[in-house]
Amino acid sequence: MDMISAFPLSIIAFPGESIKLHIFESRYRQLFGELEERGNTFALIPYYEGREVTVGAEMELVKVIEKYDDGKLDVEVKAIKPLQVHKLHSRYPNRLYPGAEVTRLPWSDDMDRMANPDLILAIHRLYKVMNISNVTIHDPSVFRTYQLAHKVGFNLEQELEFVTIATEEERQSYMLNHLSNLLPMAEEMETLRKRAELNGHIKNLKPPF
Repeated sequence: MDMISAFPLSIIAFPGESIKLHIFESRYRQLFGELEERGNTFALIPYYEGREVTVGAEMELVKVIEKYDDGKLDVEVKAIKPLQVHKLHSRYPNRLYPGAEVTRLPWSDDMDRMANPDLILAIHRLYKVMNISNVTIHDPSVFRTYQLAHKVGFNLEQELEFVTIATEEERQSYMLNHLSNLLPMAEEMETLRKRAELNGHIKNLKPPF
């Protein structure tokens, strides 16, 4: 178990995912100043009022995008490994920012290439039903589940469970199973929506005989 600097935030980060953040509080400006200088990692810990979250992500600072005159920062960070969070402390020793006791969890990107086309087809079906056209879906040869894990209808519990799945092959299976359950419900809701839109309209229906 290790003690690591921590940044509680109401998001979940999946290893491989890059996130841009605006840093304005003095304690986190201290944290990112040290990250820029020393190249250490930190824990991004999902924080939701009223519940204890025991998983997070080890993050690295990719770059400081911009520094403002008042000390605020725009940064890009990347998740590199999931973490089990044992305890979150309000202060890291001798620092302004929080710290956390963590254990690093396994994470592999080795995938089942045969499963990706089925998974991507299911995602396309979902996006067609939901009329979503502004999301990039990568070619099956390079697609990884983390790229769209925030955009396939997972709820909070599912995202927290997803980040603890160690292998890409298992994550593919988890996401495909989720979509297999979600798609019929989404298609039924879309059919209901279309029927509701027809309410009050004159219908041109052909009698069966």
